[in-house]
Amino acid sequence: MHKLTGMLTLGAITMMLAIAGNAADRISDFSLIDHHGKFHQLSRYADHDAVVLISHLRGDRDSRRALDAFNELTSDFADRDIAFFVLDSSGETDKTILGKDAERNGVEVPVLMDDTRLVAKQLGLNHAAEVVILDPESRERVFKGVINNRFAAEGRSRRASEHYAADALRQVLSGAQPDAPALASGADAIEFDLDAGISYAEDIVPILERRCVSCHNEGGIAPFAMTNHQIVQGWSPMIREVLYTKRMPPGQIDNDYVRDFKEVSHITVEETQTLVQWIDEGAHFDGGKDPLPGLQPELVKWSYGEPDLVLPIPAQQIPATGVQDYRNLTVPLPIEEDIWVKAVEFEAGDPTVLHHIIAFAYGPDGLNEFEVLNQGIGLGAYAPGNEINTYPEGAGFPLKAGGGLFLQMHYTTSGRETVDASEVALYLWDEDPERTVFGGSAAEWQIDIAPHSRQEMTAAKTFRQDVYLSMLGPHMHYRGYDARFRLIHPDGESEEILNVPNYQFNWQKVYDFKEPLFVQAGSKLEFSGTFDNTETNPFNPDASQTLSWGEQTWQEMFFGFFRYVEAGPGE
Repeated sequence: MHKLTGMLTLGAITMMLAIAGNAADRISDFSLIDHHGKFHQLSRYADHDAVVLISHLRGDRDSRRALDAFNELTSDFADRDIAFFVLDSSGETDKTILGKDAERNGVEVPVLMDDTRLVAKQLGLNHAAEVVILDPESRERVFKGVINNRFAAEGRSRRASEHYAADALRQVLSGAQPDAPALASGADAIEFDLDAGISYAEDIVPILERRCVSCHNEGGIAPFAMTNHQIVQGWSPMIREVLYTKRMPPGQIDNDYVRDFKEVSHITVEETQTLVQWIDEGAHFDGGKDPLPGLQPELVKWSYGEPDLVLPIPAQQIPATGVQDYRNLTVPLPIEEDIWVKAVEFEAGDPTVLHHIIAFAYGPDGLNEFEVLNQGIGLGAYAPGNEINTYPEGAGFPLKAGGGLFLQMHYTTSGRETVDASEVALYLWDEDPERTVFGGSAAEWQIDIAPHSRQEMTAAKTFRQDVYLSMLGPHMHYRGYDARFRLIHPDGESEEILNVPNYQFNWQKVYDFKEPLFVQAGSKLEFSGTFDNTETNPFNPDASQTLSWGEQTWQEMFFGFFRYVEAGPGE
């Protein structure tokens, strides 16, 4: 592929002057991360009167000066229910750099990182210092142009005498159609990286193989299988939408932490740009043999390999409708001597009704509730997309002869009666490992979230001795919006170690460090997250309810699970 720079010429710019471009244009929903690592989705602002963005390129003089005018605009309308954003389309993804740039320019609103530049392209922002006003409920662009006549490509004034964005915003708030001219900016052009001659076989299929096909296959957990070009082309509008809103790949974490964890869902900026451009151009097949059918993964029951021990879970009859209380089952271990587990894998009998399994251990003296609570997430947990649980190298979970597994089973009805017959597979160490795996959680049980509100919550856990942290797992329910983990060191210094900007209840992911993280005794693990109990949360069953702690999905939980091993002397 050859890269071309999509930049408008000055002649093309002048043709845009005073066009009737302020007629409402429908746009796709989109999501971006800001310079604080917070997640923003246009449709989540449907309860606002307007969303206003200004295009920005770091280092461009006009762009920097336009921020002064934008700051005045945000101040003038501070008493109105408007969401203001700076849209940085320079490709910069270092939040520290963007934060310092915002501080220098007196910017107090979120700076959205448009790293793919796809949002700027969709909004028609071709240059820095251009403003768009969006109706977030209808998702329409109702104004696009320079903020004032000081930044117009033609007819530029030394002093601002015409305040186009402010005038347009007042008209929008009064219910009128903006009539301010759609003048192009004279600031630097935004460079859109376009691929010349994208090949379905050579460019698109490898991306699908790396990022999609493992779930989108026959018998997979995804809603459709990517078995050939025709199917991908048919689903291409949906693929475009989930890329714009960052719904897929599922369970995405902040790009700053992708390299720290094993097998995280991820797609690169370049891959996203290529896929979206190919879809926008018609998602065509350039001929020849379709390579996609030959890339379907071989379906195997146990992805981690042949288990050492498979434990059938007693079959559970699930009715067609109704609320299902948690089912707590005990499964005795068929062993005559103690064993050490190095990995656990779950096979869902009926994934349409099985919401989750958490496997705890009990010993020959029977079930002890205190011991179970101190196991954190236990041996491991199943949820869609989280079937395999592994431990650090040289570490294991001990199971005692005469004991067994205590399984917390959660079901949701699907409209038809069914039987769930799930299984748990154990992978064992041949010899006793060097370290024991422990678990825990930073949790808050006192949950009180008012109706129609967003609220942040924090919980913490202090380590009394040196440890190596190996896994993190946030857990909330339908109102969970984002989640973060920080370490507060004994000297008071704070270090963020994981950010999940777009927490999704349907993907209960845990995140295993590639290299366990050393944590000094006295350090505090802080888990924070936001509950979104508003109507704009598409997963919220009822925004009018006050939320409290409870086991059912329409209630809420707040757990920051973790797994660790103790550090040895002198480590």
